[in-house]
Amino acid sequence: MNLFSIDLTPSEIQLLRQSLDVISIAGKDAKLVANLQIKLESELHAIQVQLQEAEIQKQQDLLKAIEADKKKK
Repeated sequence: MNLFSIDLTPSEIQLLRQSLDVISIAGKDAKLVANLQIKLESELHAIQVQLQEAEIQKQQDLLKAIEADKKKK
């Protein structure tokens, strides 16, 4: 099986995930759709974690800069 990468924004991934809730499918496609929903939800969760970690790092860097500035004075 080949795996392909595609560049999507978090908003695009969210839209794809939501659209899977309202499509009409045949029974044979149910497992495929369910697996796709799981993959998209997993990616969205990973994106959320990554964004939260980046925000925490940004806040820590800001605090370090503020402390360094206080030491200069």
